[in-house]
Amino acid sequence: MNPRERLTAAKGEIASEPRTAILVLGMHRSGTSALGALVAAHGATPPKHLLPGSLHNPKGHWESTPLTIADDHLLTAAASSWQDWLPLDRQWLQSPAAERFRPMMTAIIASEFGDAPLFFVKDPRICRFLPFIASILADLRIDPIAFLPVRNPLEVACSLQERDQMALPTAFMLWLRHVLEAEHHSRHMPRCILRHEDLLSDWRHQMDRAARETGIVWPVTSDHADAAIAEFLDKDLHHQRASVADLQNHPDATPLVRSAYAILRSMASEGDSQDLRDQLDRVRATFDESCNVVGKAVAAGNLAAKRLHGELGKGIVERDALADAQQALIRDRDSFMAERDALAHAQQDLIQARDSFMAERDALAHAQQDLIQARDSFMAERDALALGQDGLVAERSALARIRDDLVAERDAALASRRWRLTGPLRWVSSIRRR
Repeated sequence: MNPRERLTAAKGEIASEPRTAILVLGMHRSGTSALGALVAAHGATPPKHLLPGSLHNPKGHWESTPLTIADDHLLTAAASSWQDWLPLDRQWLQSPAAERFRPMMTAIIASEFGDAPLFFVKDPRICRFLPFIASILADLRIDPIAFLPVRNPLEVACSLQERDQMALPTAFMLWLRHVLEAEHHSRHMPRCILRHEDLLSDWRHQMDRAARETGIVWPVTSDHADAAIAEFLDKDLHHQRASVADLQNHPDATPLVRSAYAILRSMASEGDSQDLRDQLDRVRATFDESCNVVGKAVAAGNLAAKRLHGELGKGIVERDALADAQQALIRDRDSFMAERDALAHAQQDLIQARDSFMAERDALAHAQQDLIQARDSFMAERDALALGQDGLVAERSALARIRDDLVAERDAALASRRWRLTGPLRWVSSIRRR
């Protein structure tokens, strides 16, 4: 009987279209990505929008990009982050401020996994607020199953030190917070605790055991998942290696870290029991009490750091403002000098234009004088021609009168008797002249 069938049988109901979500609940750098690859190879639906691989996780994270972003926003709103080992405020997780994230995360889960009957959600951040995620799944009528990978905390701390330059004591406390919260809040779910080294050495047995302990049936059996798993599960990627003895002897590993790891290893190998849960409860209570004391000091230090950061930020802002003002003055100076040079060039152009205009004006004046002189000469010549014309008219009149007188004398001579009588003589004389 699967988890939904058990749940509905207890309620006397008949389930329709059961859906199950496998929650991979492990600390960062604990092999959660390898476990995600195993779950996907066995037929569980991964998110649609996978977070891309990185330098430290070249084969992928198997996390939903939008859900991871939303988880980060939720932690930020709760005045926390993925690197914070202090417990989240439980009252805040039940406040209207937290409830504002419910519609968004509900929509993301619906979009990322559709109506898949079996899918998996993997993000170490949800270890910190598992009850909130579980309530969203309950609203969607999706049954949760928990897979809890457990890796040697010394390997985890060294991996975080290499990847994030995180101090080992901080990494140990971060590991302790994640595993204690994940274990405590998954007790009401069908679950399986898996040691990281067991997954690497015999993943088939571990995945079959996980199916038996949680009541799920893999869509793809281990025999058929070989090819897909070989691509992602690589022992060469297991860079940090430490033994239980190494953890016991490490000076930064506190008794609480060593005890929690020993109890979780027992849960994985011997099975869950109330006695082991009680032991973890005592570890968690001691850790929380320590956090209450240390948390106040950390909070005071954070406040002082925030104030110092604020003052430093204010100084940086003022410095940047002065630098901006200086740059603005330099730009204004350069602009002024450019305008000054442009005005000087314009002034030179005006002077040249003025000189050219005056030269043209003088040329026009000389041309005007030449025209006046030419006009006066023309008028003098015209007057002289007019006078000559008047003399010619007078001479022509005088000649006309002489002509008229001669004609008159000729006509008179022709009319006289002598002219008629001497006519024959003039004819003989003209013959002789020939």
